[in-house]
Amino acid sequence: MRDRDPRDPFPGGHHRPDPRRSQPVPPVPPAPPRRRDRRRGPRPFPLTAAGTLVAVGASAAAIALTGPETSHDARTASAGGGTVLPAAADTYVVRELPGKEFGDAKKITASVWPEWHTEAYIAFDVPRGTPKITKARVEVTFERPHNRPQRIELRTLPASWTENGTSWSNRPSAGPVVATAASGSDRVSFDVGQVVTGPGRYAFAITNQDLRSGASLHSREAGDGPRLVLKTRRGVPAPSPSGAPSPTPSGDAAPPAPGPEPTWQAPRPTKAPDTSPGGGRTLCGLSLELQPGETFQKALGRLDARYGGLETVRLFYPGVPPAWPGNPDLGDRPPIISFKFAPKDVLTGKYDKAMTQWFATAPRDRDVYWVYYHEPEDNIAKGEFTAADYRAAWRRLRSLADKAGNPRLHATLVLMSWSLDPLSKRDWRDYYPGRDVVQVLGWDAYNLGWKKGRYDAPATMYDRVIAVSKGENLPFGIAETGSYLVGDDTGAERAAWLHATNAYLKKHHALWVAYFDLDWPTGDFRLLDAHSRKAWQEFC
Repeated sequence: MRDRDPRDPFPGGHHRPDPRRSQPVPPVPPAPPRRRDRRRGPRPFPLTAAGTLVAVGASAAAIALTGPETSHDARTASAGGGTVLPAAADTYVVRELPGKEFGDAKKITASVWPEWHTEAYIAFDVPRGTPKITKARVEVTFERPHNRPQRIELRTLPASWTENGTSWSNRPSAGPVVATAASGSDRVSFDVGQVVTGPGRYAFAITNQDLRSGASLHSREAGDGPRLVLKTRRGVPAPSPSGAPSPTPSGDAAPPAPGPEPTWQAPRPTKAPDTSPGGGRTLCGLSLELQPGETFQKALGRLDARYGGLETVRLFYPGVPPAWPGNPDLGDRPPIISFKFAPKDVLTGKYDKAMTQWFATAPRDRDVYWVYYHEPEDNIAKGEFTAADYRAAWRRLRSLADKAGNPRLHATLVLMSWSLDPLSKRDWRDYYPGRDVVQVLGWDAYNLGWKKGRYDAPATMYDRVIAVSKGENLPFGIAETGSYLVGDDTGAERAAWLHATNAYLKKHHALWVAYFDLDWPTGDFRLLDAHSRKAWQEFC
């Protein structure tokens, strides 16, 4: 096996893969459901017969992960009650090489390039008998000065990985950021005193959010590798680890088979591309609705005729999407396709074969926006699954999509715009698996002003959406939007609102806007009046 990949901006240090693997571990239990004050009407996905398209829509800290039964080379300072612990394990994983491990490499990297993305993992063992810890910091040393990000992040990580058995395909799901460090010096330090509190194993991920940059760090194999520096109080025993040990992987499901290595060119520090999915145009679309006795294909034809030709369609499936060309067959139009599986089923590999096939056979002549479990916020609040499991499931599905080597497949996260409102008391990042996973942000945004007898201004509805999307440097689209007729409006006011909304979203380069043209139990969003219908016709 060759020692380096031509795409790697930091070559050297690769090794032959080890056949051992570990599996993602379900993270900590969910927090109690949080009550929210208000939201718009639609709820997604009533189910029909198995496999049938439903044409509706709407919208941890790092733990002491093992017991203190550790044997480790702890170097204790003779004065000052300090202890320096070298890393017990470290490695990194590469998205573009999903089945390859790098545990023997002399570097660990956290890189963000258009065609090369990596994360670094480190673990430390605090021995039994360590005195009470008063301060703790993780230190890492840069291997080279080139293309460094401005800052790097230290995130929590479960223990479900081994140095020589971890690849992108089976990597653990990194948790929240616990510390950041500027990269101005060759050695950087992270304060982890709130996390490292006693004997046990502590694992962390090192990540980077700066595009076209890479943090290349010395590994423990190279010397001057990661280390944990503890300040202790002599004579005072350390407390027991506060976190519960991570569950042991069951091993029932094998990890996805490594895909073929991509053939892209080595990334270089260049300016951001001028184009994005959609070619710079904002496409008009709808959520598909069937009339009694109507097939999906006939419904699509009816809506095409009504609105002068839709440019995209939002489709919803309760399970694995149908084989291409799909139902309905959209021709050469780029679809927005949502599907739902329980995150725990995804993590056991239950859908690996079916989704690998679906991704592998997807069209390559148009953009395909695939959406895993849109609007998960309420499901997570109800305790149906955890946010951490949701993020981990997203990562596994993205790894399956990457095996197809199809650049027209776009991983699209769809959330409620309501989750960006402070009144929701939510943090949208709880549901965000990361910029290394998500390629497009989709938002479901409805006119909440109807309760006060008005149509909300576009800036009121979309400014937070636009700001968050731009902050992540990701393209965005409006997967659902709509409004009831407000007050005694016969449609003229709603038509004006539609014109203003679409102009505003086009100005801010939305990929697509899909109207929720359905009669929902909470109210009728359909564009039945002549004014509103004409407004959408003009947009299309």
